[in-house]
Amino acid sequence: MEVAAEMENNSQKIPEGVWAKLREKGLSASDIKLNTVADLDFTGNPAEIWIIATDKRLLIIPQKGMHEEFDLQLEKIKKLRIRASIGSAYLQAKIDEFFIDIVRFTNGLRYKFSRFIVQLELLKQGKPVSDEYINEPHPMTCPVCGLPLQTERAVCPRCARQGPILFRVIVLLEPYLHWVIIVLILMFISVGLNLVPPKLTQILVDEVLTTRRHVDWLIWIVVALVSAELTRALINMVVGTLTTSVGTLITFDLRKKLFRKLQELSVDYYDQQSVGTLMTRFSSDVEAFHGFVTQAGQGFLLNLFLIAGIGLMLFFINARLAFYVLIPVPLVMFGTYFFWNRIYPMNFKLWDSQAKISRFLNIVLSGIRVVKAFAQEEKEIRRFESMAANLRDSNRRVGINVAKFNPMMTFLFSTGGLIVWYAGGKAVLENQGFTLGQLMAFLSYTSMFYAPLSQMALMSNWVSSFVTASHRIFEIFDTEPQLKDSPNAIRMPHIKGHIKFEHVTFGYDPYQPIIKDVSFEIEPGQLVGIVGKSGSGKTTLVNLICRFYDVQEGAIYIDGKDIRDISSYDLRRQIGLVLQEPFLFRASIAENILYGRPDATFKEILNASKAANCHDFIMKLPMGYDLYLREHGAGISGGEKQRIGIARALLCDPPILILDEATSSVDTESEKKIQDALAILCKNRTTIVVAHRLSTLKDADKILVVDNGRIVESGNHHQLMEKKGIYYRLVMMQLKLTSIETEVI
Repeated sequence: MEVAAEMENNSQKIPEGVWAKLREKGLSASDIKLNTVADLDFTGNPAEIWIIATDKRLLIIPQKGMHEEFDLQLEKIKKLRIRASIGSAYLQAKIDEFFIDIVRFTNGLRYKFSRFIVQLELLKQGKPVSDEYINEPHPMTCPVCGLPLQTERAVCPRCARQGPILFRVIVLLEPYLHWVIIVLILMFISVGLNLVPPKLTQILVDEVLTTRRHVDWLIWIVVALVSAELTRALINMVVGTLTTSVGTLITFDLRKKLFRKLQELSVDYYDQQSVGTLMTRFSSDVEAFHGFVTQAGQGFLLNLFLIAGIGLMLFFINARLAFYVLIPVPLVMFGTYFFWNRIYPMNFKLWDSQAKISRFLNIVLSGIRVVKAFAQEEKEIRRFESMAANLRDSNRRVGINVAKFNPMMTFLFSTGGLIVWYAGGKAVLENQGFTLGQLMAFLSYTSMFYAPLSQMALMSNWVSSFVTASHRIFEIFDTEPQLKDSPNAIRMPHIKGHIKFEHVTFGYDPYQPIIKDVSFEIEPGQLVGIVGKSGSGKTTLVNLICRFYDVQEGAIYIDGKDIRDISSYDLRRQIGLVLQEPFLFRASIAENILYGRPDATFKEILNASKAANCHDFIMKLPMGYDLYLREHGAGISGGEKQRIGIARALLCDPPILILDEATSSVDTESEKKIQDALAILCKNRTTIVVAHRLSTLKDADKILVVDNGRIVESGNHHQLMEKKGIYYRLVMMQLKLTSIETEVI
């Protein structure tokens, strides 16, 4: 029964024509472990090619299109890979010593087939697999509408409901609720004062100018008009001041919360986001919230109250004419809705163009030396001009649509006023109980009614732009850090430095592991080297020790505790890390060294600098330790920056010190001095050195050789040389290169 049910479930996916061929080959639903579909035949024509894997076989069966069938034994497939071509790609299988094309597909399916390869490797190893994972949509696209997303599995701006976004914006106003209430009260008063002048005008015309029954009222009516206008102006000044103040406070708090949130996010988030894009969030996107408070206070709410108040006055004066005034309103509402749907996507394109320019400028200006070194100024100018043209076109599209919408709304509103002129004027001429003063007051109220209504209609462009910006802000707030301390995180203020990897498997894409079943142990105080070819996984091991990422399988222990259970603050505070490319802040040399331990004394700075062999060159600089470094430490050499980075790590006096190619940028003499200093400093300190210069590791207690994500050799220098394996070949290769350099010299 279970097999029949499983067959029924699978038969909903696989066409009957393919099932028939599978049955001919003696296969049933219970045999199928993986299945997916390609969309091209080998000639490049649209096709439906099914790829089906069992425990022992890989079958390629065409449903539509001309394509060769394959029935391959998994044990004979040494490797699978994707070969890219123009507009499409091929899935290739290595049989014996040659790769053969087994299926072709469009580039849109490359992500799916890269996952298929990983799943097939797991199937060959007898591990659990999932064809649902293979056919999942790309995490950088919306699963509903297919719109490209800014980050993996972000909320789609097209599919997101705008109501919740606006509600969350209103929640931000909660700390300033008392000011909001004051603004609302002042608005009610301001609206009431707005309604006074037309009514006074009616009295002036009917009672003073036309009938002259109350000529002595003239001065008092004028005084009342002046008083109303003056009071309204003063109230508007107060409302403007309050809304501006609240707006700046909100943007201040929002920037603080946004920066704090970014500090909480894991390293993998920054792998996906560019600095230029994040800078846009802090500048123009956050500033949109200031505009929201100003527009809401002095625009939207005020106009809403005016429409309600003026509407009541219109019906009070003459209900029949009031209905004439409302004739254009449905057309305006429909036009506004149409305009919103048209302008909203355009604002996303405009933002995307702005973000791309920010991202481009950040990259090019940061790498300006590389641009000039390769004389690529003209190329970068052309790239910038292309992006600027896209921004220009996006901005122009928004502006043109607004320019078309505004006159149309003005025309619609004017038709209502003309109808009132005709109907009201006719009522006055025929003495239908409608006076000239009432008509003038009614016309004043009509123009006042259409003005806020027109602004409300035009606000759809502003609302669209604001919702776009707020969506991007909340996208960051909604991003959950991949690494979190558990509620019962273990506090370890004093780490001894015992490190243990136990069957660790990790990949930046969980289904494409870089570190594969790695196990090793480092005793406290040991000096351990990690060597291997580029891309073998050395730096990834360092990232895992610092817990920049969490392992998918296995565990890493420090002093017998799983690092996932240790407080991140305690863990990282006691690990000194020197990267291959040290980052120096735009600050003095002393401040850069102090960064990890701001409370250190100047004597401690000197000791750390001398240990890192950077004190002598610092003292030769014009201002010594007070020299203010320029962007990225410009003005000093790469080796000098590296030594300052080492001094910064040593100042923290960490029980665990990690040097990731830390001596790659220093000359041989400086490297020797650093090694001598480290020989002293490494006592009673666990030190991990990732190095390409194998001479650095001659005195290491243990050397781990990494190849393709696995520890293939382990031992000290002499033991590994005796094995004559990978480490031996690497050493001999470097000795050969050194001898060649010596001969040249």
